[in-house]
Amino acid sequence: MIQVAAVSLVDPLDTRQFDKLIKTVSMEKRRRIYRFRMHEDAQRTLLGDILARYLVCKQHNVKNCELVFGTNAYGKPYLLNDTRIQFNISHSGKWVVCSLHHLPVGVDIEQIKPVDISIAERFFSKSEVQSLMNKCISEREAYFYELWTLKESYIKAVGKGLSIPLNSFAINIEQGGNINIYNINGSNRYFFRQYSIEKGYKMAVCSQKNEFSDSVEQFDVNQLYEEVLQL
Repeated sequence: MIQVAAVSLVDPLDTRQFDKLIKTVSMEKRRRIYRFRMHEDAQRTLLGDILARYLVCKQHNVKNCELVFGTNAYGKPYLLNDTRIQFNISHSGKWVVCSLHHLPVGVDIEQIKPVDISIAERFFSKSEVQSLMNKCISEREAYFYELWTLKESYIKAVGKGLSIPLNSFAINIEQGGNINIYNINGSNRYFFRQYSIEKGYKMAVCSQKNEFSDSVEQFDVNQLYEEVLQL
């Protein structure tokens, strides 16, 4: 089963919690976090790492100190000491999300904000642009983010980053809710699941197996803080 979890930053970490949690991640990740100018970005990045560590430790009965993270040539994080464990992280607004599986998985969450719909012509395939423009004007913004999160989750599952142009493949959301992906090689065997985590957000998970959890396991900051310190 693909595990999907989220932590809300509606009540952010206080200074004491932040200082304790940052000691539980790698030195490299600490340096990256400290480089952020905006404290909100530092918190989201830290909590993404913490949430992934928590899920891996609980599901596989290992200690946090045993986990060694690395990134592939395209920047996707993975476990150096156990490649059988696959995970992915995303954050936007007040939400940090993580998906975990034994096969490559990708997750993306986006807060719906005003967007110039015309940028779809640069990043989306012709069929996606057409389906977007066929929507009522009032529905286009939300649908834009549906397509965007689905496309990002696929790219992150494949693990090759933006070396895969966003307009080189097409997402088709059928009327019944089924989601298919097509590229120049034909249909790909990837599966998608969308989650309604909160109004004003779009979220999607992609994997090679149709084994998605029915819901998103949610934590608040204080709960996750207490749990992680016990690992």
